[in-house]
Amino acid sequence: MKDNKNILKLDLHTHCFEAMRIPLPHLVTKDSVANIIASVSAKGLDGIAITEHGDPNFGFKAREIASTYFSDETIIIIPGQEIYSHGIQIVELYLPNDTVFRFLPHPISIDRLDGDPVFNKIQGIEIDNYSHDRFINKQKVRDVAQKHNLLLLSNSDAHDLADIGGHYTEISMDELFSRATPPAH
Repeated sequence: MKDNKNILKLDLHTHCFEAMRIPLPHLVTKDSVANIIASVSAKGLDGIAITEHGDPNFGFKAREIASTYFSDETIIIIPGQEIYSHGIQIVELYLPNDTVFRFLPHPISIDRLDGDPVFNKIQGIEIDNYSHDRFINKQKVRDVAQKHNLLLLSNSDAHDLADIGGHYTEISMDELFSRATPPAH
């Protein structure tokens, strides 16, 4: 595993299995994970979050297969999911020790969200989204991020393996952990 203190190139919003038309996590194979690792490595990234819509099991299965069949030095795989919460899309990343990092993806309608309680639940916001860049008001996103102390993220939102790494965030794992929500007791 890579050193948590180092700055890493991470694409924290991808839909790898949707891209490969794999509809269920139990259909994830060693070959499909090898294709993801090859795509991520070809882009020079240190890792990705697998954030399929509504199902975190794709990321957990991919990470399990990667650790079983591929060297731990290949890439970091962070399980996650993109969900709807009260009509708002949120990406959740599942980090070790039951911590969760949440962010607002593709904030196209940021104006209608200002003041929404969603900002009490998230730690980051996308300022760059490879699939939706032209629709994002970047100055408004910067203002909202500053107002709510949110981490600015740059991600691909890849729905095609070739798009992985179209945008990525340079961050340390320590920074993600420091902002993540600790487990509820």
